[in-house]
Amino acid sequence: MKPIYNTRSRKRQIENEERAQSEAQHQNEVDNLKEEVARLTSLLEQALRDKFRKATHIVQPKPMLVNPFNPQNLGANMLPSDF
Repeated sequence: MKPIYNTRSRKRQIENEERAQSEAQHQNEVDNLKEEVARLTSLLEQALRDKFRKATHIVQPKPMLVNPFNPQNLGANMLPSDF
């Protein structure tokens, strides 16, 4: 006599195994994505820190000797013969 297999049970078992495999693969992809985001975030933070350091080490321009709010029209009081 041949053994009787419960095909419904076997089908459910296969579906569960496939679902578990799919979920494990999905979780692995999520974990890899999280690691990649963390790596890229770290690189961005480092680049911004470097840029900020360079910006703070730029030599500041010397103060202007002429007040930019008082117009300096040097030729206004000159005659054409003074040129």
